[in-house]
Amino acid sequence: MAEQLSAGLVEALLHYRQQHPDALRAHPRDEHLLPLFTALGAAGPTARARAIHCSISDHMIAMDSYAFERD
Repeated sequence: MAEQLSAGLVEALLHYRQQHPDALRAHPRDEHLLPLFTALGAAGPTARARAIHCSISDHMIAMDSYAFERD
């Protein structure tokens, strides 16, 4: 997802379950991704994400944060 965010590949992000065979297992429900999609939409169509924090919690949970910047 980080690569798709920074590249502005919105359609790929929205269809993340079709992008990887284990996506449904890793993300059985959408509610934890909806704030990301809301921020992405609010930033506008030309916005790009910049990682401002990247970490892994408990060896499995990504705790990444992004700032959205407009061109």
